[in-house]
Amino acid sequence: MKKLFSSLLIILTLFGCQDNIESSLPAFVGLKNGDFTWRSSSSTLVVGATGVLTFAGTDGNGMLTLTLPTIALGTFTLGANATALATYSEGEFMYSTNNSGNASIVYVSDGTITIDELDVVNGTVTGSFYFNAYTADGERVMNFSEGVIYKLPVTEGSL
Repeated sequence: MKKLFSSLLIILTLFGCQDNIESSLPAFVGLKNGDFTWRSSSSTLVVGATGVLTFAGTDGNGMLTLTLPTIALGTFTLGANATALATYSEGEFMYSTNNSGNASIVYVSDGTITIDELDVVNGTVTGSFYFNAYTADGERVMNFSEGVIYKLPVTEGSL
């Protein structure tokens, strides 16, 4: 009986520590620089008159903006000269996937934004993202991985 109770306690402890995105409706989150879970406390999703989608969110310290050229399911590539764009600003620094890094080996911005669901009835969007972005001088890099957009509602315009 003690073994069963101990095993049950260990299993519940492990599963109780999971971060469940579905319990955070809506969600706009990502892993910033591999060690900090960035979670938007305030976010917007604007659908422009020309169909441009702009996701914006802030955690009170930094502002993340993802821009897509069209309302469509699929994967949009990020990087210099790409039509999709990711930017992050924090303090005096502005990072963009339009910029490349400076070093003995040139590092280029990259990443993707994937739209998995466009819920026209409820006016929400679900997807994922990751990217590497640099400051305009190429000296600083910002990385977002494991990014999740979960049922983010349209705040302006319509799908």
